[in-house]
Amino acid sequence: MNSELNFWEEKQDDFDIRVFFLKYFRYWYWFITSLTVSFIVAYLYLRYTTPIYQVSSLLLIKDEKKGGMSGNDVLKDLELFSGNKIVENEVEVLKSRTLIEKVVNELNLTVYYFQEGAIRDFDEMAYGISPIWVQHGNLNSVAYEEPLFIKILNKQKYELLDEYGKTKGIFAYSQNIKSEFGLFRIFLHDSLYRKENDLIKVTFAPKDAVIQQYQSNLQVELLNQKSSVLKLSVEDAVPSKGRAFLAKLLEAYTFSALSDKNREASNTIQFIDERLKLITNELGDVERDVELYKSSQGITDLSAEANLFLEKVKETDSELNSVDIKLKVLDEVEAYLLSSQTGVAPSTSVNDPVLINLLNKLNELSIQKEKYARTTQVGNPLLETISTQIANVKSAIKENIANQKKTLFVTRSNLKDMNNKFESSIRTIPKKEREFVNIKRQQGIKESLYLLLLQKREETAISYASTVTDSRVVDDPYSTPTPVKPKKTIIYALAILIGLIIPASVVNGKELIYNKIQSRKEIETISGFSIFGEISKKPKDLHDNVLDLTSKSFISEQFRILRTNLQYAGTSSEGSKSILLTSSISGEGKSFVSINLAASIALLEKKVVLIELDLRKPKISKYLGVSEDKGISNYLIDRASEEDIIKHTKISNNLFIIPCGPTPPNPAELLSNGRIKTLIEVLRQTFDYIILDTPPVGLVTDATILSPYADVCFYLVRHEYTPKSYLNLLVDLKKSNKFNSLNIIFNGVDYSNSGYGYGYGYGYGYGYAYGEEKKNREWWKVWS
Repeated sequence: MNSELNFWEEKQDDFDIRVFFLKYFRYWYWFITSLTVSFIVAYLYLRYTTPIYQVSSLLLIKDEKKGGMSGNDVLKDLELFSGNKIVENEVEVLKSRTLIEKVVNELNLTVYYFQEGAIRDFDEMAYGISPIWVQHGNLNSVAYEEPLFIKILNKQKYELLDEYGKTKGIFAYSQNIKSEFGLFRIFLHDSLYRKENDLIKVTFAPKDAVIQQYQSNLQVELLNQKSSVLKLSVEDAVPSKGRAFLAKLLEAYTFSALSDKNREASNTIQFIDERLKLITNELGDVERDVELYKSSQGITDLSAEANLFLEKVKETDSELNSVDIKLKVLDEVEAYLLSSQTGVAPSTSVNDPVLINLLNKLNELSIQKEKYARTTQVGNPLLETISTQIANVKSAIKENIANQKKTLFVTRSNLKDMNNKFESSIRTIPKKEREFVNIKRQQGIKESLYLLLLQKREETAISYASTVTDSRVVDDPYSTPTPVKPKKTIIYALAILIGLIIPASVVNGKELIYNKIQSRKEIETISGFSIFGEISKKPKDLHDNVLDLTSKSFISEQFRILRTNLQYAGTSSEGSKSILLTSSISGEGKSFVSINLAASIALLEKKVVLIELDLRKPKISKYLGVSEDKGISNYLIDRASEEDIIKHTKISNNLFIIPCGPTPPNPAELLSNGRIKTLIEVLRQTFDYIILDTPPVGLVTDATILSPYADVCFYLVRHEYTPKSYLNLLVDLKKSNKFNSLNIIFNGVDYSNSGYGYGYGYGYGYGYAYGEEKKNREWWKVWS
């Protein structure tokens, strides 16, 4: 029965967490070293990297579509020029270059101040605590490349130094200085003066670079898509500077918004004032005409009939006057539309609600166009869109004015007809009274127009006085208490990760590059064979390769287990059993295993003969101290009998050896001549076990020639010695079925250096240790 023994096969999961960790635990000192270095690097990085803080502020924008802030209803009725803002547009306005440039100029952010630090040479000073401040004019390129050092000598003078400590002179504060840096002046803050010989480092940055830096650094985002609250945030190494920047930015934004609204109201007031001046002069002339006529004609009162007609004429004149005013207002609006001037269109004198809405919309679009013109380039699609909307609104206004004029002209014609009827009746009144009525009528017209303009002016003035911004600061600028960059937890977490990845990568890389068998799992995975038995690495003090198999050492116990399991290998029939040992390459321990396996069997009072069939490199006879004058080579050429070549050994009375004999020039041909078969048949009659020590099957064909004479074949694989590629030879041998009962012995296993995949519990239940070998093993090697 030819079968392979699966005695040692164990059910293993695809992933064994113990094996996984033990794989790396053997290199624990690598991990400790790597983690220590990673933590030191992380500590130094955190110590010498400038920390960055985040400064934030919340701003509420009035946007009724998103539920913006509500104001006083009375002021809302009088707020003739207010318009809701679009939150998305305000985000872009807050990040506009114009606004940020204004902030940079006012805060003088192109100048940086540093003081001597405890860790770094110089640390940037908190904004507003520097004892000096620099006001500069035109600077040269060298000013942006080299730092300037200022040593405060006292409250009157300071010394100017270059980066090498060379003095450039001693100057008084506020003195104009012209140097290779350019033009600048240095001032002293008396309240912030600290000490004499205080050294301050000053650097300059180009304004455009600073503006661009803040533009890219400034983040403006909606806190919620359904709200109109904006969060403004910047990151800065100096929290006080970040807070000052955001506070000034919000102030500039508010001022800009108020300026736009006040400009609209002031333009309307200016328009009404010009009309009032003209009407006031005309009204004064009419009143003087009334006074002059009464005094010259001696008129004191009118008759009842004249009064009746006069009231009717007044009524029609009043209506006619109203029509004329509306026509004049429409003419003014039409003249504004036809002119090329920009600004706010007059809307307060218009009574038609449709026209008022169109004019208000035109005003809003004009203000937006002016705002975008300041913050965007010519040809911007958004600017083009607003221009198109303005043109459409103007066209609608013109059409509305034309329709209103047509209606007003018809109304005025009807009123004039009625006036003509009344005047024909008045002609019956005496001439003086008729002339007085005409003068009085002009006075009434002028008074009505004057009162109307006064009312509109007051409404506009109240709206101007009650103008409030469409935004409100919810949270003043505040900074985080701890730096946002670098984050200590993240840096140390990365240090741990890198400290683990680097040695783990080295271990995995070593495994990939290392082409030797390192575990039984590799053998079972690649070849598909189960391991029949394992033999540990032989003791270093063993010189003749012969073990004391009566001892309780670990390796002796392994040979006894291997001996016991031989009954499950090969055929189950009674009689002599022949065992063939081979390997892939030379040096895998065939001779060592052959000798000690034979000696172990001999201890059971079984007669064992060991045949040294490695005719090219014989070693067994030397290990056992047996003469090589006659051996198997002599027998194969028919120059010696069986009795001549079988020799006793010193190990046991039951262990015999057939040495190699003289090295032949043609071993393969000798083994194929048929005499080896005769020899084995003869030996089976005398010996219980015949062990054939053959050359490596991966190098020569001797083992293949001898395979038909073996009941069991043991293929040796040596730990950290046999190349992995030779496991494919095992697969080929299994497929070709050239060997009977092919099994694998894993030899030379170094348990103390394997780290994983071994340690299958030899000695479970034995109750004794394996001699001094186990006592001397370190605790981590025992448990691995």
